[in-house]
Amino acid sequence: MRASNQTVAAVVVLAVAALTHGPSDAFAQSQDDAARRFVGLWRLVSWQQRLADGTTRTPANDVAYIIYTDTGHVCYIAMDPDRPRWASERAPTPAEALSGIAGVGAYCARVEMHAAEGFVLHHVEIEKVPNIVGRTRKRWFTFQGPDRIALRVDPPELAPGVTESTLTWERVRK
Repeated sequence: MRASNQTVAAVVVLAVAALTHGPSDAFAQSQDDAARRFVGLWRLVSWQQRLADGTTRTPANDVAYIIYTDTGHVCYIAMDPDRPRWASERAPTPAEALSGIAGVGAYCARVEMHAAEGFVLHHVEIEKVPNIVGRTRKRWFTFQGPDRIALRVDPPELAPGVTESTLTWERVRK
């Protein structure tokens, strides 16, 4: 089947338009679109880790929220819902205080979007663990519709024995 002259002309016009606008315009637009899709409050619906022996597990800190802002920041908070309760809210014992800290994960970061490559960088500014302040966390993202996103932890960040860690988030709506 031969293409008509009009079809060939249309393809040429589209190709010239794409080349003259350059990839930076398309890249900037996709960056902005992806960044806008991230903005909002998200609730953790699933956190699966694959271990080196092929089994999977859900980490204990599986009640979590993450907030992406339109200013290019993110804050994350997670907890183990089965943490032991303290005998006193005002003066926990050292063991209770330690269990409270161990059962919570939290950080805030500046966000750097790499939409074309499919990842986002979290440049950590505040962290529960002081040694992590200043690090960059890389998350590979996949949108699963308008209100769901999967964030896969970059392999160099994984704990020993963990081969994959994916957090699936659902947008919180009124």
